[in-house]
Amino acid sequence: MSRRVLFILFLLFSFGALLFWRPFVDDREQGTQQRPASLKPDFIARGLVTRLYQPDGKLAHRIDADAMKHYSPIGLTELERPVYIVYAKDGQATWRVSADIGTYYDDKTLILERNVNIVDMDDSSVLDNIVTSYLVVDMVAESMTTDHPVTITGKRFQARGEGMVADLYAEQVELKRHAETIYYQSN
Repeated sequence: MSRRVLFILFLLFSFGALLFWRPFVDDREQGTQQRPASLKPDFIARGLVTRLYQPDGKLAHRIDADAMKHYSPIGLTELERPVYIVYAKDGQATWRVSADIGTYYDDKTLILERNVNIVDMDDSSVLDNIVTSYLVVDMVAESMTTDHPVTITGKRFQARGEGMVADLYAEQVELKRHAETIYYQSN
């Protein structure tokens, strides 16, 4: 090969390497580009309660939070210390779910994070509560799912596992990967 062809190949390779390396972009500048700094909430509310009703007018879901920030352009609401309550067809509360933080999307998906505690409100149920660190509540499909570690506590047992699927209205809970169950003797 001639020197001219080698020189052109070297220039093309160098130019391509510069494009991938991008030494002229500051790391701090890159981080600010990824976070939309101009996005401000449409409203901020404290102690707001959101209620969702069934077609027949009965209460289906309720979301309370210490504080809420709503962003219309991206269709989400950030929640501080949210409490989500599910109501059965007869109007009785069946599940009470609380967490440190949450995000509610316009497609009726609620994501709860950090110290997620799910309490079964039915006194006759064998379940007492479920604890995890991350939970996705699909209000349309009426389900709760997670792939994170889960601890289920009942009247006389405790079960641990990875991941869970729960049907909100059938009141059924299934561990994806069971790790252990401890049964307690009744007094």
